Amino acid sequence: MATVERYGAGDEAGQYSPGDFILTHRRRPFAALISQAQKRRFRGPDAVFAHWTHSAFVVAEDGTIVEAEAMGVKLSPIAKYRDFEYHLVRLGDEFARPDRDRAVAYAKTQVGQAFGFLNMFGGALFLLFGLPLRLMRGNHQICSALVVRALQTGAQLLDMDPDLTLPADLARRFDVRP
Repeated sequence: MATVERYGAGDEAGQYSPGDFILTHRRRPFAALISQAQKRRFRGPDAVFAHWTHSAFVVAEDGTIVEAEAMGVKLSPIAKYRDFEYHLVRLGDEFARPDRDRAVAYAKTQVGQAFGFLNMFGGALFLLFGLPLRLMRGNHQICSALVVRALQTGAQLLDMDPDLTLPADLARRFDVRP
């Protein structure tokens, strides 16, 4: 069973399991746009999930993550989020080691790929108008799609469409509240 752990500014998890992921709220102009767009779709009791603007996938026990950012998909230390709130979603024993290993291997193969600006534009149209457009270029990633595709490689979240999944969707799925 998945569990969620909150880490505030100055806090950091002591141990990590490759195959888990984080959700965070960034304070950047692009993140503000993501949050505002998500608020159009996530209303009422779901509005709380629009808080989350970024996700990243844990690939090593030392907290190394793979994340899709504007400059592309890269490896980063989770410590870069030490000054911000993030929530660690631990998927637990139900996510078996061989499945986790496949998910981690997939995420690592994405390092160096470009950011999915076209994907993001399609996602914005979906949020604004409800049109599920899948605008994308091969191997270009946005943060939430990267997490979902990695988990799907490990036989998790098979019912989610990575091309239309946003950080708020992951937050709602795992009940991650600020």
